[in-house]
Amino acid sequence: MSVTALGKIAIVDNDENITSLLSMNLSSEGYDVTIYNDAASAAGADLSGVRLIIADAMDCEYTGMRLLGEIKSNPMTAHIGFIICSMHDSERLIIESLDAGADDYIVKPFSLRELVARSKAVIRRHARFVGEAKQGTTIEFHSLKLDLLTKRVTDNDTVLTLTKTEYAILEMLLKNVNNYVTRAEIYKNVWKDDLEKSNDRIVDTNISRLRKKLGDLGGHLINRSGLGYMMKP
Repeated sequence: MSVTALGKIAIVDNDENITSLLSMNLSSEGYDVTIYNDAASAAGADLSGVRLIIADAMDCEYTGMRLLGEIKSNPMTAHIGFIICSMHDSERLIIESLDAGADDYIVKPFSLRELVARSKAVIRRHARFVGEAKQGTTIEFHSLKLDLLTKRVTDNDTVLTLTKTEYAILEMLLKNVNNYVTRAEIYKNVWKDDLEKSNDRIVDTNISRLRKKLGDLGGHLINRSGLGYMMKP
């Protein structure tokens, strides 16, 4: 099997012993491995075709955590699997990494066999997700296209810069075209971590911003007192 058959893995670490051993082991499994000595270099690189990034958390100006945040916030790279490695066995850092979108967190020193196994598991999970997504991931509404896989929204091929909250609201509305969705339903779906009570004002504020970003299509986002919001064809 050729190395390109299984895809690319990027390793971000300044420890040559780790990068060389990990590269050798992953290459023997059939992956095309690229090494970056710092997170800033990886952030500026062409990551097309990369299926997984294994990055040290790094105690420097441009950290592995910052790279994780940028990778996951960019619709073009959000689908890439990400494993954070760190010398710090800190519950806080583990939680922050997972909340930021990391698929796994492993503490140094680690077993090479274990990290290779974890890497393959992350890639398998993403492969299943991509396979399922390809069956129907694009929602189209007039000139608007929403990609459920990459979280990318375009209007006539122009990418719209939406916040995670705005994207979540738009996705919910486009899945319920021509049907009203109440403010309480939107709040419950988007603000999952704070469900004690709905907040109509925060919903209205974010929808107002979303409507402006949609431009002319914002006129299709209507609301009616007592019923909520709807994308009307």
